[in-house]
Amino acid sequence: AIDCEMCQTEEGKELTRISVVDEAGAVLLDMLVQPETPIIDYKTEFSGITAELLKGVTTTLADVQEKLMGLVTCETILVGHSLENDLKACKIIHGKVVDTSVLYPHLKGHPYKNALKFLVGRHLRREMDRQAGHCSIDDAT
Repeated sequence: AIDCEMCQTEEGKELTRISVVDEAGAVLLDMLVQPETPIIDYKTEFSGITAELLKGVTTTLADVQEKLMGLVTCETILVGHSLENDLKACKIIHGKVVDTSVLYPHLKGHPYKNALKFLVGRHLRREMDRQAGHCSIDDAT
């Protein structure tokens, strides 16, 4: 499974963290990423990302893409919630995805989407702690 966090930059939403876990929930990749353009809003309440967290981070989107391509083949099935946002942030296209926002559609239909927290509570009978914002590892597992 994959989950990404993004911040608002001068160019739009850019990747600031990516987490990938395997089917057992073991972390395969967890990287903070320095966006290419200056951040204008960390969106901490949603992303969990802060200026302090990114201080000194030199990892680029290209670094992430290289690592990700080392883990993911064309046969790999990517699982996630609203994956179009994560794939767009990573600037990659992948043909085999299972997207929980599509698999479990909102009762009101498109364009509404169920929150991941709601789906986890309903289908896994688990609570997600959102006190410090989103954690991409937690979201991926």
